[in-house]
Amino acid sequence: MGMAIFGCKQSESSSPPVIVEPVRPTPNAFSIVVAYGSEKKAWMEEQIAAFNQSTPKLPSGAAFTVAGKAMGSGEAMQDILRGDLPATVYSPASEVYLTLLNDAWLTMPGHATALAPRGESVVISPVVIAIWKPMAEGLGWPKKALGWGDVLKIVGDKRGWQAIGRPEWGRFKLGHTHPEYSTSGLLSVIAEAYAGAKKTRDLSPKDLAAAKTRAFLRDIEKGIVHYGKSTGFFADKMLTRGPSYLSAAVLYESSVIESYANNRAGMDLVSIYPKEGTFWSDHPYAILDAPWVNADQRKGAEQFLAHLKARPAQARALALGFRPADPSLAIGAPIDAAHGADPKQPQTLLAMPSAETVKTLLEVFREVKKPSDVTLIFDKSGSMRGQPLDEAKTGGQAFLKTLQPRDQVSLQLFDNQVYPIVGPVVVGQGIDDLLKRVGEIPAGGGTALYDAIASSYRDMKKRASADPARIHALVVMTDGKDEHSTLSMQDVLNLFPSGETESDIKVFTIAYGQGAKGDVLPQIAEAGGGSHSQGDMKNIVQVYRDIASFF
Repeated sequence: MGMAIFGCKQSESSSPPVIVEPVRPTPNAFSIVVAYGSEKKAWMEEQIAAFNQSTPKLPSGAAFTVAGKAMGSGEAMQDILRGDLPATVYSPASEVYLTLLNDAWLTMPGHATALAPRGESVVISPVVIAIWKPMAEGLGWPKKALGWGDVLKIVGDKRGWQAIGRPEWGRFKLGHTHPEYSTSGLLSVIAEAYAGAKKTRDLSPKDLAAAKTRAFLRDIEKGIVHYGKSTGFFADKMLTRGPSYLSAAVLYESSVIESYANNRAGMDLVSIYPKEGTFWSDHPYAILDAPWVNADQRKGAEQFLAHLKARPAQARALALGFRPADPSLAIGAPIDAAHGADPKQPQTLLAMPSAETVKTLLEVFREVKKPSDVTLIFDKSGSMRGQPLDEAKTGGQAFLKTLQPRDQVSLQLFDNQVYPIVGPVVVGQGIDDLLKRVGEIPAGGGTALYDAIASSYRDMKKRASADPARIHALVVMTDGKDEHSTLSMQDVLNLFPSGETESDIKVFTIAYGQGAKGDVLPQIAEAGGGSHSQGDMKNIVQVYRDIASFF
């Protein structure tokens, strides 16, 4: 997953940034691909550049370079299993993804041994509930230890923050990533399940079948604004949009620390280490035992691991807010109260469940997650004719197939006119007809983008008022600029709340192809509290799948 990285305020004891010049590949050199969790992107980019600058060689004299690929841990796992990512090293944010990767690998024909050994941790960071400091204080922090139970109380109270005398804060809005795409989301849901079962270890499928555990999970998830595939997305948008967007989000301690260098919200975030228990994000470095990894690549990967574990790299990790994997390196600033962290925490650690339990939990999550109400706004103008339309339809169908049975979806087609909205259709009851309809979309006409968005927004507004217990969103795809609307872009922007109020209807936009570039769609997505993506014929299916992670 992509992640916005914040610079960390430098303390006196922090090591300076590593500054390196670009490296030209050595002729005939081989490379190793390191797929790593994007939570450590800033650190890994520096270390890869520094390592390559040293012109590494094997004892045999063979030269090599490291190519890094920052991704969501779940996304990387899926790409490795599909054969789309021939990684030499897999370094997710948590060992749980090694467990899931090996479990899935061993179920595939011809695989008798695990793909990913446990490996060594390169950095660590606890999973925390990042919350605005005044809100944490309103809940009793720092004198009172807080946890998931405190979140549940205020999420479940119809009065929201008014329950503690702060009605101006509105309802409690929670964010965590989708557990099938991102480590922080997966660890969050596991921690919620442990809290619901009132256990700290040995979470089992039997625990997940218990009504009290499911009710706890369902009630916590009611506070979700939307999901997503990037922990960094939530961190970045929290700091940009402020507390009207999210009251709290499940992040890493390192993310909270990094926020102090780039906080635009006017108040600080602090780390809450849930009293019921939490996990270390342990960032294992697994050299894959895969048919595409040869002996030289393995040796090169071992050399790069030694570089990451060396004291200079570990000191730099600490400066960026990670706890070093090197136990001889003392923990100090910026892991301190001045950066919203507590080096004495976490006090209670949770035991990682078995692969069977995690897979069962993901099934339970699909049943109890906050349901969605989504309108797919689809440009069918004449410029889409041919392969662009075919790929866009495939992408739209892939998006619809990711939705869960309790979700509902509508289809809004437009060209130079806006067609009647089809739906909403409950996915578990009528998705096949909608998939067929998308597959039969013809191309023709011009582009009335603004009118289509306004039509869908007004339709969704009625449903959002009638059914506020869903994630309400518009997903807009167009390949060109508006030329036929009766409304202007400003008219569209005026639909969304302004100032400190956050829209309850999120808008996700896709600029498809060269003709749709510009700042119109990013502005609409920002006003609608969603995100913007750039797509083309090669990646439009993946773009739609990425957006599906928000639901």
